[in-house]
Amino acid sequence: MAAILAEAESLCRALAGRELAGIPLYLVPQSILPADYFAGDHHYAFTTPSLDLYLAPHIPNYRGRGPCMVVNDLGFTDGLDPEDLEYIVPACVLHELAHVLDRPALFADRTGVDPNKLLFESLVIADCTRRPPRDDLPAYDGHETGFIRIALHLCHRAELAGVAITPAAICAGHRYGLSHASDYQDALGDEPARFTDMRFHDIAATDPPPAFTRLWAQDFVSYHNRFPHLKRVSQ
Repeated sequence: MAAILAEAESLCRALAGRELAGIPLYLVPQSILPADYFAGDHHYAFTTPSLDLYLAPHIPNYRGRGPCMVVNDLGFTDGLDPEDLEYIVPACVLHELAHVLDRPALFADRTGVDPNKLLFESLVIADCTRRPPRDDLPAYDGHETGFIRIALHLCHRAELAGVAITPAAICAGHRYGLSHASDYQDALGDEPARFTDMRFHDIAATDPPPAFTRLWAQDFVSYHNRFPHLKRVSQ
């Protein structure tokens, strides 16, 4: 698993090198964390804006602030064929990288924060990972248009780098109550090819193609027509 994670980190840097230049990127296997810490089995991977601070005491060679994700290697090895790991782990890592790049900043500025507050937050996050996804929020929560757009750009750049990651593995589709990822890919058109050299923040500052926006609007309305009791979360 260590070799696969090292390759996944290299892939992240190849796809988002300008954003990640000069800062650490932490891909933390769950197996190195204390047994009672982030011990949930509901997530193959997750990230939060302050995760590197929460896990700093457990990260070998912690080198200061940088985006961080936990990769549930225990869940992978228990539930998946070892031959599938070289595909599934990078796909999960790119999913989390899309979350990182979808933030206003790669990680949260916590300068001067009380260490006890960080400890409390880390315990809250650890507890959340032990629980199934909330059923009072729409399935797409946290995976809206900005996330989907970045994920599709990452898939395109991965293909250029010689790594095939199908968009359906990391965004949109039935599990989020949305159209298939290939529909969003078609709606995005040639934008990923045209914007290959752009920073993701600069891409997000541009308007997506109208077809992409229309597809999201249709999905959004359709979703809440089916589940009118759920809170509307839009982006």
